[in-house]
Amino acid sequence: MAIEHDLGQETTSLNSDEQAPLDFFNAVYARYKTAETASEGPVERFYNLGGHKIRLCFAGQALIPYLTPALGHLEIEPIVNPELTVCLWDSESTQTVMPPPPWSKDCYHPKRGEIIGYNTDRIHTSFQWGSYALSVLDRDRNLGIYWVSTAKQIPYWETGSPLRTIFNVWLSQREVQLVHAGAVGLPEGGVLLTGKGGSGKSTSALACLNSNLFYASDDYCLISPTPTPTVFSLYNTGKKNADDVERLPFLTSAIRNRDRLATEKALYFIHQAFPEKILTTFPIKAILIPRIVGSKDTRLQATSSTTALTALAPSTMIQLPGTGKEACQMMKKVADRVPCYELQLGSEIEQIPQVIFQLISQ
Repeated sequence: MAIEHDLGQETTSLNSDEQAPLDFFNAVYARYKTAETASEGPVERFYNLGGHKIRLCFAGQALIPYLTPALGHLEIEPIVNPELTVCLWDSESTQTVMPPPPWSKDCYHPKRGEIIGYNTDRIHTSFQWGSYALSVLDRDRNLGIYWVSTAKQIPYWETGSPLRTIFNVWLSQREVQLVHAGAVGLPEGGVLLTGKGGSGKSTSALACLNSNLFYASDDYCLISPTPTPTVFSLYNTGKKNADDVERLPFLTSAIRNRDRLATEKALYFIHQAFPEKILTTFPIKAILIPRIVGSKDTRLQATSSTTALTALAPSTMIQLPGTGKEACQMMKKVADRVPCYELQLGSEIEQIPQVIFQLISQ
């Protein structure tokens, strides 16, 4: 099921500011097709992301072990007309070099990686520091491209949450927002866990795997405010500080990077270790903001939607290229429509899922 996108007759009525980003996209796509041919055709995978059917087309096998396990719980059978196609390639295995960037080093956004001058209403272009990955998206053609020089430079955190930029930019047009948050619950409803790093968000989410609750996320998930606030699982992974893994002993055997814990967080693929505990979507019944308080017991303290939005929006917008006013509005709609609480975390971890279960079972 090879993909074909006509690159001709796309530039007739564009001004010069719009032309350069599109020209660069077309040049990168042409190189992808060369890489695809060198790899004897694409290797395809299909997924359901927040109710939208997408296709990943890999030029060869090199990137598949790095970029597909986190999405394994969302894989579907091949379909003829996916809503979004993302083409993925690396230069090393395909022997196909990337076109030289037409921008200067001053054009890189210092934190989020957007390329200044190469983002328009149609084209999104960003470079991800750390993995040195280029992501480009043509919104009009629902076509994305992801490139790295070599699979060996993909860091563990990218393996745990791949393709965030392309997914975020494309889904946000469809009133589905990628957010920096965890999510756990039951089929009839659950909670969104939000807060800055070190607040106990991952511990709270992962602790629920050892309870009656189900797991959707510990770090990134999708939310939509309509028709009612809803969460969608995106990645089935979990991460934990290496010096803290003994607090969740039931997860010890699921650590995938045990030999690299001196320099990396522990990475878990929950779908592989606990497939029965994954829940891909549920209504959002509340937003919880974890906070470590140092006492024995875990408690809930009601708080405002403004406080919840303050915990959710800044980290989401800092981490994800392409987020802006519309993203903040979607997060605000969700926060305004559900009760919000501070989840005051005690030292007995088994109490965390008990308190959450009691809340959503009311």
